[in-house]
Amino acid sequence: MGALPAHLERMRTHPDAAGEVLRLEYTAMSLNPNAKLYGKRTLLEFFDASQPRDRACLEAFERELAMPWALNHVRRLFLLSADGERRPAMRSTERVDLDHAHQSAHRLISVSERHGIEVEHDPVYGRARSWVRRRLETWPMAKELFTTAPPA
Repeated sequence: MGALPAHLERMRTHPDAAGEVLRLEYTAMSLNPNAKLYGKRTLLEFFDASQPRDRACLEAFERELAMPWALNHVRRLFLLSADGERRPAMRSTERVDLDHAHQSAHRLISVSERHGIEVEHDPVYGRARSWVRRRLETWPMAKELFTTAPPA
């Protein structure tokens, strides 16, 4: 975190690179909400749209998002060994479809609501996430979700 001010200044100096980094974090967080670059805060939270240099970075981010998005099926298994030790997580991310961001989100929201599954939707940038099974606090456990995101 000590290097954060210098990092933000570099991003403001190179807004196109900042847009790409912001998209990469956004994609990672679509697949895993805990994938924030700065602990409890996302990199996106450090930019203020009312500041011209920050706005340039946010506009570059929005340009990065202007591509077909993937609908992903994400699964994680957190298992224990025979002696009760935590085993490495087993991970699966499968691309289900590729479409425009709005259509992908609309499809996920529509199907989830028909099945009574809660949906998280980011109305600003477009991500939709539907939890089939949320991660628990104790092992063994499983996590399963569908989410839209720019392709990685």
